[in-house]
Amino acid sequence: MNPPMKILALSPFMPFPPDHGGRIRTYLLLRELARLGHGVHLIALMEREEERDRAAALEADGIRTTPVLHTRRFGRLTWTDRLRKAVHLLTGHSDVLSRFTSPAALKAARRLEEGPWDIVLSELLWTAPLALRLEARCSVLNAHNVETLIARRTAARTPGFPARWIARLEARGMGRDEARLVRDFDTVIVVSEADRRHMESLDPGLACTVIGNCVDTDVLKPLPPPPPEASPVCLFMGSANYPPNREAIETFARGAFPRVRRRYPDARFLAVGADPPESLKRLEAEVPGVEVAGYVDDILPVYRESTVVVVPIRVGGGTRTKILEALALGRPVVSTAVGAEGLDLEHPKHLLIAGSEEAFVRAVVSIHEDRNRLRALVETGRARVEAHASAHRSGILLERILLDTLHRKRQRQQRGCSR
Repeated sequence: MNPPMKILALSPFMPFPPDHGGRIRTYLLLRELARLGHGVHLIALMEREEERDRAAALEADGIRTTPVLHTRRFGRLTWTDRLRKAVHLLTGHSDVLSRFTSPAALKAARRLEEGPWDIVLSELLWTAPLALRLEARCSVLNAHNVETLIARRTAARTPGFPARWIARLEARGMGRDEARLVRDFDTVIVVSEADRRHMESLDPGLACTVIGNCVDTDVLKPLPPPPPEASPVCLFMGSANYPPNREAIETFARGAFPRVRRRYPDARFLAVGADPPESLKRLEAEVPGVEVAGYVDDILPVYRESTVVVVPIRVGGGTRTKILEALALGRPVVSTAVGAEGLDLEHPKHLLIAGSEEAFVRAVVSIHEDRNRLRALVETGRARVEAHASAHRSGILLERILLDTLHRKRQRQQRGCSR
């Protein structure tokens, strides 16, 4: 039996409620570490003071939580913000990364009395500069994404020369900053083998390992199948203010979905996610059958209403927790290759991959006209998630990685002392 570890976790958001991919991964993994008997204290940045009440739910799961107010200003930039952005980009640094700098969080972490820490666990790259300034036996980065990859893909798809030039400067700065930061961690955890290859390209000597995204299979039980006569209800689930999600919703609503609706006049497209911008809200008036629902407290009624989950994402990194969630709930998934990137899922065994607008339409139609295919996708998808993406399995894997990191660090220190 290994003694309990004392773990200080740092998150750029409050991971409760677990209602988007980053929150789900952070919450479930920290919860599992607490259930395994380890002491977990979380420093979490919050955008609004009313989020402070969410700490009680985390405490109930054994995660001691210190919320720190930190407004990141991802909306309209002030002239001061624009000046700071220009300085960062022209000096070869990421402005996006700099927006998470929080002296208050550093001060709060240093005031905690539970230390010394065995592990400082940084959730996402955004908290890496903070983590590396704190004392612990080991530092570990749980990289939900390779941020450089996302920045480069975003730049490649940004329209207009001025905006694309700025996006390329951000991608260049992100590449430099991410490579500099990750090499100072004892271990870097990524969500897929694809992300491991991308991360190791930033630093070939990196100690990098994989823990895939996970869902709570004890809570997410398969829903009853929709009736055979049901018209398609295509569901997209994800934060609507996240640029890759916003682009995916609009592309599907204006492209593949009207063609689905020509075949099924009563078909609907539900886009569910927090803070939809006005450009998406206008889709309801402009495209028949589109509903932009915004944030919902309970996802189960929405999934119950759906007949297929669509993931038409063309920009991004990491892996899509929304796909695992849909499969766990017994809903078939149609995704782009980028949307399903990094997940250990096979086309057409666990989900359907569509590389074009026409392929998306064919896939949605086939699911609604071939009950055998539907049944097979639902059964194999759920089984795959249970076997490879349960929260319990992922928590045990994380515990093993943290213990191995401590062991390796101890061995290196002993070898250093013996010389």
